[in-house]
Amino acid sequence: MSPALRLAPGGGDRLAECVEVFRGSAIWERYFAGGDRLQRSLERAARQGQLWYALTDENAIAGVMRVVPGGFCGLYHYLSLLGAAPWARGQGVGRFLMGEFERMAREAGCARTSLLVSDFNAGALAFYRSLGYWELGVLPDAAKPGIAERVLLKDLNAGEV
Repeated sequence: MSPALRLAPGGGDRLAECVEVFRGSAIWERYFAGGDRLQRSLERAARQGQLWYALTDENAIAGVMRVVPGGFCGLYHYLSLLGAAPWARGQGVGRFLMGEFERMAREAGCARTSLLVSDFNAGALAFYRSLGYWELGVLPDAAKPGIAERVLLKDLNAGEV
């Protein structure tokens, strides 16, 4: 059963909970394990107003996203990070957050949205493709040596999530 969700701006007071959303995931293992890189990224996102929570009726963080307005060449909103809490995975949290991400972009007048998907993250790639994202190209070693990032875009006039 999908939890009832609402979108809320993320603040610095719940960053430890945000870290737990990603712990144990493929992204965690490849990019964040063994350091404070994720914590620092989330702190920066909160300060810049780029951090968003999917909250349940009980105020639990079911998911987290970082949205960088105009982050793709100053043209399109860029989704920098997306995750669902382990207990909420497979329950529509990612789809909810993507819908909100695309709504924000539409309201800002963007014709497209953008994101990167790591080459090892086949599940995420399939998810984004199911939402209408298409591949613009591949950036080898973009964020970390040995990991290629696929640049995905979605034309917002092509339909809703």
